[in-house]
Amino acid sequence: MALFALGTSFCIALASLISAEVVKAVGGPMALSRWRMLIGFLILALIATAVGGWSTVSAHHFPLILLSSLVAIVVADPALNAGIALIGARRTGLIFSLSAPFAAALGFLTLGETLRWSQLIGCALVACGIAVAVGFSRRPASSPDAKPDSSVHAEVRLSGAGVLLAVLAAFGQAVGILTMRPVMLDNPDPFAVMALRGLVAVVVLWAYHLAFPGTWKNGIGVPDRKTMARVAIGVFIGYVVGMSMLMIALTGTSVAVASTLSSMAPVAILPMLWLRTGTRLPWQAWFGAFVTVLGTAVLFLK
Repeated sequence: MALFALGTSFCIALASLISAEVVKAVGGPMALSRWRMLIGFLILALIATAVGGWSTVSAHHFPLILLSSLVAIVVADPALNAGIALIGARRTGLIFSLSAPFAAALGFLTLGETLRWSQLIGCALVACGIAVAVGFSRRPASSPDAKPDSSVHAEVRLSGAGVLLAVLAAFGQAVGILTMRPVMLDNPDPFAVMALRGLVAVVVLWAYHLAFPGTWKNGIGVPDRKTMARVAIGVFIGYVVGMSMLMIALTGTSVAVASTLSSMAPVAILPMLWLRTGTRLPWQAWFGAFVTVLGTAVLFLK
């Protein structure tokens, strides 16, 4: 089951690469989140209906699904976007990697989950590898006399509010995964569960958007077909396939291991960026990726 959590990382990494290229076309990060959730819900609802998955979800699952969606999608996602705006993607990604340790601690405190020594070492290696890879994923300025207000300096400028928002996003992600563990132990259909989780986010995000016209920077027009097609592809890969794989992983894997393996997207995206853009990354980023792979191998040891 742990392999499904690992697959989640690669799906999210690929989806992030696609989303990064269309975020401006749809009207910004929040608009992208709204469209992603709407498209994801529709796709998942169709799949759940086709496979007869709705009947596998019980009424007692709804409170946890509701909590998971509100915390992980409605709160954590906007906090992550706001953190990126304030302290940059690199630092936000570095702080967001705390979601795995948060999930491990919460799993122990609330569900009584414990880890073997090999799993503890593996989780620690993955977390450290992610931190190193993300922390060194940006090359320093090529010019030694770069201006203080350059984008490079703006990327590393710290903001207390930005740090707190990134921590909130990491904690929200951990809580979102934690609350789904008891649900998935009953083996409901993962597509139906994710559809219901997405429905909550759709209702909240679109209700907020429609209730406050001040958020309509460019109206509420629908993006063009080409843009929507790319958004749909990213949603299918990252949300429909990726997150459904995470739900499957939670049926047989601890919260700590599932969260750790599914948080490797910042590392998984490095070779994708290299192949897509030809961007040369510093050796420290590749070393971090190697440590992450080593930690993953340890987690798969019996």
